[in-house]
Amino acid sequence: YGSNPALWVKSLFFTFLSIVCIISIGHFLPKKKYKLIFTQFIGVLLVFRFAFLHGYMLGMGHWDITTSLPLHLCGISSIACIFIMLCINGDNKYNQSIYEYLVLLGIPSGLHSILTPEFIHGWDGFYFPEFYLSHGAIFLVPIYLTIVFNYKIRLDSWKTAFFNTLMIVPVIALINYFIGSNYMYLCQSPIADNPLLLTNEWPYYVPMIIFFVFLHNLAVFYIFKIIGRVD
Repeated sequence: YGSNPALWVKSLFFTFLSIVCIISIGHFLPKKKYKLIFTQFIGVLLVFRFAFLHGYMLGMGHWDITTSLPLHLCGISSIACIFIMLCINGDNKYNQSIYEYLVLLGIPSGLHSILTPEFIHGWDGFYFPEFYLSHGAIFLVPIYLTIVFNYKIRLDSWKTAFFNTLMIVPVIALINYFIGSNYMYLCQSPIADNPLLLTNEWPYYVPMIIFFVFLHNLAVFYIFKIIGRVD
């Protein structure tokens, strides 16, 4: 894939074009009822994507407990996207926190994944479009909710979203220890060529990842503050 930059550019173009089209459809729907139906329809599509992916991995003989659970940051974000899009019409107390997580951590992680893709199971067959579908959705959903439903993040959201994520890390580390996995890249650095990582040597890259997650979290927060999306 790295030897085919034209394919990478085309993938980026169609991913971001699709994001713009979906947000535009949601924004210009005339009634809130139609917006809600369209949003839940997207949520259902994300459920089918998730289910089909795991069925596809099982059918191909690629499903493995050490690589296939949704325990990377993007996998957790994918589950959050499904939940918030399906529950958009309900008065769910978790929606605001999930939205803030997706804004402050989902947007940068989704964007980095799109720009520096890492195909864990290769990129043949369904894996290639699925990668851009799933990571494009992580980037799409918080921006969609911001524009279509005028969602806003809270003033202290940069702290809560970051610290809530840090609380997950020890749990993922224990899972990695018991099943021999590398979720959240806590045991081995990502194979994707990310210029932000100055070293791939364990454990030095781990605090570096945490530091850059914090910086991205702050950067997105202040961008939202500048555009008036902090309440």
